[in-house]
Amino acid sequence: MSERSWREPPEETIGVQAEKIGDIRARDMVVRFVFGAITSAVAGSLSILFSPIVGGVFLAFPAILAASLTLIAEEEDTTETREDGRGAVVGALGMAAFAAIGVAVFTKIAWPLALAAACCAWAIVAIGLYLLLWVRPESG
Repeated sequence: MSERSWREPPEETIGVQAEKIGDIRARDMVVRFVFGAITSAVAGSLSILFSPIVGGVFLAFPAILAASLTLIAEEEDTTETREDGRGAVVGALGMAAFAAIGVAVFTKIAWPLALAAACCAWAIVAIGLYLLLWVRPESG
């Protein structure tokens, strides 16, 4: 296991590997389901106890992130776990940008334009952070 700098790009490329769906273990699915259910139950309880806004903030927590990172740490190493955690943070910030733009424009402009604006905000933030954090220009 080699420790890489947090600024180094991930070794794996971004992509989909549909053939690996059959490799998912039942135990892994149960762990993800339990973590997701607990997160949803906590968010629902907070909505009842405090307000839907408070519950909504907690529902935005990636329900399976904790389970996924635990499973990755068991099967891979801490470097892979760290990279997946960083990716989740970048994705969450992109979703926060989507939500912020959505809140600002959904009641002011037609919904297709509002949706497009929110999607653009997500893409700009997520891709921008990916490029900033992981992709370095080639030094010649």
